[in-house]
Amino acid sequence: MRKIYAIGETLMDIIFREDEPQTAKAGGSMLNSVVSLGRISLPVSFISEYGYDNVGEMINKFLLENGVDTSFVHRYHDGNTALALAFLNEKNDANYSFYKSYPAKRLDIDFPLLNKEDIVLFGSFYALSSEIRERFITFIRAAKEKGAKLSMIQTSGNRISMKWRI
Repeated sequence: MRKIYAIGETLMDIIFREDEPQTAKAGGSMLNSVVSLGRISLPVSFISEYGYDNVGEMINKFLLENGVDTSFVHRYHDGNTALALAFLNEKNDANYSFYKSYPAKRLDIDFPLLNKEDIVLFGSFYALSSEIRERFITFIRAAKEKGAKLSMIQTSGNRISMKWRI
């Protein structure tokens, strides 16, 4: 049976308007993608990392409630789940501040064993992050060698584009 795996960053977005917090939502471009897929009952697993703190528990619950398998998420005790503070202006454009406290060893999990028909979705953040780049590249290369379908998802503002890689 074909499975979908997505690998990418997880954080909690806290939205501010006029210097007052308005809402907090689980975020990250790949997280948003897996939630959309889980909501339509596709077999999707998320490969990411977040803490065993209150914020991480909220995110994990949200993912599970939306049909996303979290068995490949690195949950850590040494550090906190990443936060993104988004300060909206009068046009609803956001200015972000990020707060991240990761453990020394990142994405410390066994990656899933992929099959030829599996689909792997990924964004650019893990490839750009020096602390995690090697693990990310190793996983993507292994997926390609197994014949999995690879797709890079890019976000820019409110636009999302997918580029298929073979």
